[in-house]
Amino acid sequence: MTEYEFPLQSVRALVERVDESVVGQRRRWVLRDDNQQHYHGRVSLLEDPLLLELWWKADSRGREQLVGVYRLHLAELLEGGYVRLETESPAETEVRLRFYRGDRGVVYIQAKTGEAELPIGLVDRTLS
Repeated sequence: MTEYEFPLQSVRALVERVDESVVGQRRRWVLRDDNQQHYHGRVSLLEDPLLLELWWKADSRGREQLVGVYRLHLAELLEGGYVRLETESPAETEVRLRFYRGDRGVVYIQAKTGEAELPIGLVDRTLS
């Protein structure tokens, strides 16, 4: 069986996993299965690249598991269709960034269900 490390090297222009010790202002988001297996929010294109620490847990009482710390290149993600412009944003300066966990534990960036998805990490449900 082939093992993959996400995100793949071929998508470094879109998203990079960085070491936890990287300094800088970062967001901390927690993806939860009891929240339709996703987490999303508005982020400013002015924060490009965005440094984000992503965690996962099964439910509000579950133990958090680090998915990874990422440098997200928002303009490239937008161009690739992985995030979408917020139409209510003044001068279209914000995008909707959404993460979801698929059935096999793979965590993706995806603008909305049924659209292009970008695998960025893995979680182990047995550790929850």
